[in-house]
Amino acid sequence: MTGVTSTSPPGDHDTGVTAGADPVGDATPSTRRAIVATAVLFAANGAIFGAIVPRLPDLKNALDVGPAAFGLAMACYPAGALFGGLLTPVLMRRRSDGAVAAGAMIATSVAAALVGFSPVVAVFAGLLLLFGVCDSLTDVAMNAHGIRVQLRLGRSLINRFHATWSLGAVLGAGAGSLSAGLDASVQAQMVGAAAVCALAAAVTYPMRLGPPVAEDRYGRDLDRPRDLDRPRGAGDPGARRRLPGGRTLLLLLALGVLACLAEIVEDFAQTWSALYLREVAAAGAGLAGLGFIAVQGAQLIGRFAGDKLVEGFGTARVGRMGGSCVVLGAGSAFAGSFLLEGTAMLMVLLVGFALAGWGIATIIPGAMVGADALPGLPPGSGLAVLNWVMRLGFLVSPPLVGLIAEYAGLRWTVAPMIVGGVLITALAGPLLGRTHRHADNQAGHHADHRPGGAA
Repeated sequence: MTGVTSTSPPGDHDTGVTAGADPVGDATPSTRRAIVATAVLFAANGAIFGAIVPRLPDLKNALDVGPAAFGLAMACYPAGALFGGLLTPVLMRRRSDGAVAAGAMIATSVAAALVGFSPVVAVFAGLLLLFGVCDSLTDVAMNAHGIRVQLRLGRSLINRFHATWSLGAVLGAGAGSLSAGLDASVQAQMVGAAAVCALAAAVTYPMRLGPPVAEDRYGRDLDRPRDLDRPRGAGDPGARRRLPGGRTLLLLLALGVLACLAEIVEDFAQTWSALYLREVAAAGAGLAGLGFIAVQGAQLIGRFAGDKLVEGFGTARVGRMGGSCVVLGAGSAFAGSFLLEGTAMLMVLLVGFALAGWGIATIIPGAMVGADALPGLPPGSGLAVLNWVMRLGFLVSPPLVGLIAEYAGLRWTVAPMIVGGVLITALAGPLLGRTHRHADNQAGHHADHRPGGAA
């Protein structure tokens, strides 16, 4: 471990990265704590989002707005997330990704609780804007931390971290559905959910990895390897470049579009599935949250299995298979909404939503790993750009689906998922296959240059 140094930035103390950085593959106590902290952050973030989804029809009814106006108001959430995604790299240069994630998650919980108190649609939109800013900060920072923990351990964890997000979302949505069925107030339910999630985030703070500052004698970062074949210095283009080159930017944008296509399914589940089940399948208030639970529950299973599937079959092949599942699931739900009635329709819709959720399980985590592995970018920048593109797509989706619902009917709101599934099937191979080859090369370099390894 010759020449390893550790210097923390002002205001942030290193709780996990020390002069003796953990060797790759060794689950040392600091690494295990960081894995738990990351999983808890993902679960809390999913839970606070899931908690509000079953109550969106109640909020829409209380605000007395139509589908198009409601979709426009919901677009304020991704609009805020666009701004939050740009702020994250700036904050991560001052504080570690784990610290930013924990603090932002507490703020996200508070913002989500306030949404339940919206008296008019303008306030509802403004609070969703704030919620989006805080959630985007959490999203980028906790994914950056999760990828750094994955590199520290030396094997894939990102799909399992996203699985804990889905687990949290299922638990939050389950509690929200139960509250709706019991006719509990939205405000009381969201305050309770926010308190639990904020407390969970606070617990992760001392367990996180510290700043990525452990370096070898050449000044190379041992936690997040970049351009490991050369020492840092004036002649190192990776050290000079602060903005991505044209080829890298195009790949980032393409990965963002791929993630957006998966987000179409998530947006439908979050924004429209409860309304869809209430108005198309005539489900009661206590059953309306089952659409979101079906998507997230299937994602949960798919993400827990995702790391093994990716290691066995490759990211690109799993992505293509996922796109096909989205087409089949959304297509079944679309056909069932016209051909069936009552319980039969409800069951087909839920199975179709679940199949679509399974299909996108590894798409967003795969795109994030690919974006983070692109060369020549400062830490967190690839994730921030990807997140920004994703949120831009998420900004367009709610009002677009709202217009479809307004003028064609709610049954047609699953049509964008079918189109998205076709495009995922076409794009997953060339995009995920290319970027993950570079990620694999990074992991190999990281193993060669770990403390005690060959320099």
